[in-house]
Amino acid sequence: MSSTAQTDAPPAPTATIDLFWVMTVQTADGRVNTRTAVITAPVGYTRSQAFEYVFKQFKAAYGSPLTVLFYDLNENEI
Repeated sequence: MSSTAQTDAPPAPTATIDLFWVMTVQTADGRVNTRTAVITAPVGYTRSQAFEYVFKQFKAAYGSPLTVLFYDLNENEI
């Protein structure tokens, strides 16, 4: 009878990508706020996930409702 030894391979390194974003929002009382930053996200991270991540930061800082005036997301590497 033959047997096969099963070994656990080391986990594959998680590939990441740096995404640069810019968002401008306007608060209910008319204040306009712009921020920029870089997100280090796992490969496969969606544009929708990135937007929600960024927007939640603004909501935490300025409350609701907010109007997004501008949003841009690109790979940080040129």
